[in-house]
Amino acid sequence: MKDMKEAIAKSRKVAVYASLGEHVWYPIFEVTYRRRDERYQPLPDGQLRELPIENFVRVSEPVEINFTAASDNSVVQLAIESLNAAERKAIDELNTKITAIREQKAQLLALTHQTEQP
Repeated sequence: MKDMKEAIAKSRKVAVYASLGEHVWYPIFEVTYRRRDERYQPLPDGQLRELPIENFVRVSEPVEINFTAASDNSVVQLAIESLNAAERKAIDELNTKITAIREQKAQLLALTHQTEQP
């Protein structure tokens, strides 16, 4: 968790972006820069090129911020909750597939008027 806390605590620039899709929404993303131009040639010293984010356009000026990492206990608890949700989703998807398979089997057995053999 120490490395995560250091990564989160580093200063970063963020900005508001607008989606370019049918439904516009305004997420906040980290603004990233490169020291090379579009053809991957080095830029002059001190110059940076902002990298675009696919399907988004930056609509605010970048702001430098620092985050404080959540406590280890809350991170673990949130991770457990996320895994529980993923597990429930997987179980629901599997149950849906099993139900569809059983319905297909029942339809086939009904055609031949047979009962399923264990």
